[in-house]
Amino acid sequence: MSVLIPGFLKAIKHPMVSVHISMHTSIEVKMYEELDCFERALQHFGTRVEIITAMEMADKIKTEDAYQQIKEELKELKKVRKNFK
Repeated sequence: MSVLIPGFLKAIKHPMVSVHISMHTSIEVKMYEELDCFERALQHFGTRVEIITAMEMADKIKTEDAYQQIKEELKELKKVRKNFK
């Protein structure tokens, strides 16, 4: 469900800006409660890569540092997957 809130985003002057409001149903909540250890690790990996990428794009960390951090995150994810099998 997409709702346009004009007063909320006055600093952004774009006619297509909208705020998405997520309506969680009991099915969606239940689905995320039943994640196993690998799925949780995969979710965490995605979040960490997103943060590292954003930091690199904002010039908060160097490209090589971002690469090494993502490489470490992947290494940890592979450990969890190996233990999960």
